[in-house]
Amino acid sequence: MILAFQRTGAAVLVAGLELACGSPLAAKPRTIESADLKYTVTVPSECRVEEGPGTLEAICSPDLDEAKSVELPAATALLLEVDAERVPADAAAYGEAEFRREAPEAVCGESDTIKVKLSDLKVVKDGSATIFAASVTCPEIKFLGLAERSARVQYVMMPSLRYRLMGRSLSSDAAAAKPIIDSFVQSFKSSMERKS
Repeated sequence: MILAFQRTGAAVLVAGLELACGSPLAAKPRTIESADLKYTVTVPSECRVEEGPGTLEAICSPDLDEAKSVELPAATALLLEVDAERVPADAAAYGEAEFRREAPEAVCGESDTIKVKLSDLKVVKDGSATIFAASVTCPEIKFLGLAERSARVQYVMMPSLRYRLMGRSLSSDAAAAKPIIDSFVQSFKSSMERKS
């Protein structure tokens, strides 16, 4: 499944961005590569990109306005994120229970799993990789003035590397953000060998 996404990732991203904006974009999508963590991903060039050890965040205004993207906080922006980490040889196996326990905190910053809605969970084996994908709805946080947020999450778990991809937006922006988030997730490629 993810292999099919890899072949068409960049083309799908351009089509998704055109669909989201209503017309072809003058700027090209930006492909970012991590040679150390062996992955590439494509993000809209209108997004502000912040990188840290193992983390990439593309912070975008919902309408992909570059000037607005510079100012928006990640909590209310259209956020495209990759977290990657090496897996120690003695690491415990990662399964559905771990995904369900980890996703609310990783996506919503909410440790109370009852408040976070996890839906459409799919688990797919692709050679030695296990791919977890789900939709997540983060609750409103009134004291922070943060409205409900919606996310698409995909974790690609390999024996030596783990990748956590997320696309999140305010729920009110979810329809416009969906093609951009889908294209971002589909553009992900890992150069790690997958053994059957």
